Amino acid sequence: MNRLHPAYRALLYTVLGVLFLTGVLWEAGVARGLLMEVHGAAAMATLVLVGGLLVRHVPIGWTKRANRLTGVLLLAGSAWLVVSGYALYYAGSEALRHYAALTHLWVGIGLAIALLAHRRPQAKSVPQPAPVASDRARSSP
Repeated sequence: MNRLHPAYRALLYTVLGVLFLTGVLWEAGVARGLLMEVHGAAAMATLVLVGGLLVRHVPIGWTKRANRLTGVLLLAGSAWLVVSGYALYYAGSEALRHYAALTHLWVGIGLAIALLAHRRPQAKSVPQPAPVASDRARSSP
């Protein structure tokens, strides 16, 4: 198994929870100024935490062939959130900002779902029953 240290996992899930919650609340129009600041700070912390995952968790998981699909989705989606977040902050074009905003929201929601799927334990192979003694041995008097 390729589990994260409990403290690292708790910090990662807390920061990701803050990101998700601030993003959804911002979209709902709640306290946008403060939420943008908290969301940006949590995004920077996430960059550091994902960098930490790239050192050990990702290579071990890739070697073990564990959760590759959801792992690739999480990394690719995270990369898109970085690009679209940058575009939201720095793009001069309103059309580009609109596209970045829409994709940032939906990719962020999709990543929350992918993370839940990634966390789910993989199905283990069903253990085979022990070999049964031959019928000949049982039928002896």
